Amino acid sequence: MLIIKDILLQLLFIIVPVLLYKNVWLDQKKANKVGIKSSLVMLLSSLSVIFCMSFPIHMDSGMRFDLRSIPLIITILYGGAIPGIFAAAVMLGYRLYLGGDGFVVAAISFCLYGILPFLLIKRWYGFSFPKKLLLTLVMGFIKEFVAVNIATILFLMQGLSLETIYIHLMPIVTVSFLYLLTLLGTVYLVEFIRESYMIRLQIERSEKLNLISELAASVAHEVRNPLTVVRGFIQLLREETNPKNIEYIKLVLNELDRAEFIISDYLNLAKPQADVMERIELSQIVVEVTALMSSYALMSGVEVVMQSKGQAHVISNSSKLKQALMNVMKNGVEAMPRGGSLYVSVGMDGNLAVVRVHDQGEGMLPEQIEQIGLPFYSTKEKGTGLGLMVTCRIIEALNGRILFESERGKGTQVIIHLPAEP
Repeated sequence: MLIIKDILLQLLFIIVPVLLYKNVWLDQKKANKVGIKSSLVMLLSSLSVIFCMSFPIHMDSGMRFDLRSIPLIITILYGGAIPGIFAAAVMLGYRLYLGGDGFVVAAISFCLYGILPFLLIKRWYGFSFPKKLLLTLVMGFIKEFVAVNIATILFLMQGLSLETIYIHLMPIVTVSFLYLLTLLGTVYLVEFIRESYMIRLQIERSEKLNLISELAASVAHEVRNPLTVVRGFIQLLREETNPKNIEYIKLVLNELDRAEFIISDYLNLAKPQADVMERIELSQIVVEVTALMSSYALMSGVEVVMQSKGQAHVISNSSKLKQALMNVMKNGVEAMPRGGSLYVSVGMDGNLAVVRVHDQGEGMLPEQIEQIGLPFYSTKEKGTGLGLMVTCRIIEALNGRILFESERGKGTQVIIHLPAEP
């Protein structure tokens, strides 16, 4: 009965912090920065480790075990390198404070089983859920393999017989199964929380987009008609007006064109996908769009560098896909007012066709990246945010995905994934 209480306490020390601070581990890029949230992650993981070590599992044979490595691995994978190193330092420091011969064993053990989690930090969020569980199982086996071998070496150094060593190792093996189940369950819980959070964000975003779409469908046509009439009369007046007012009329026409462009974006937002879908070669579409954007880019002193890594076919509407790619490239060019290079590449990643557009602009903050695609959000002074909204809707209508990676001072990379056709 006592061992059950110890096990439940260990599970409590691991799971409760995950539930309390679930929102802290949702964004790897934020967690990797030493800020308020990252500090909370470090505090949480450290407390979890300390409690696990303070209330170990007492076996009938007199041996004691704990599950301290689980919060360590979870912190490294979902919190990042800095919180992981901090939690490990707390673990080693507290083990040194407890005294005994276990400090060296704890240090050697962590160095062996902690290598893989640190190697997987940057790629962890890109793995599928089954692959994460498989890697978690591998990490758990590595940790328990290290524990069993270190315990065997220590028993041999003490001069124990093989039969006595076997008796002492059986509780370790028993705890190993508990450890693997707890580690898998914790990763499953974290992934479930993250997935629920992402679904909630998608629902909120869909509601906003539906609201804008309804507004676009009911208003855009009504506004376009009077604008067309006004533009026609302004052009007639230009032929008869005083030459001094020509510049003013030109300005009025430019603003009317800008209003027309915004209304067109609203209409595209209301119906982002055309009816005609066909099998197209993605590289060819990107080449055509790059050629169209090259002249616009040269006006801003930007060189467009295009690279194709083989053919990639997708089912799409060519005109809408071109519009989406042009919006992305146009934003990339406008992000470099002092000139630079815009890198565009096309390739395959498994069963996905991938387009990458990377600029050398100022980059964006994580808070700005989160707002991309929301109604009326734009980092440009005269931007409406509708261009990227339309782009996101087009890619989503094609069952694709668009990602934004940016770092202040290092530019922005836009990655478009589309289902590839054989």
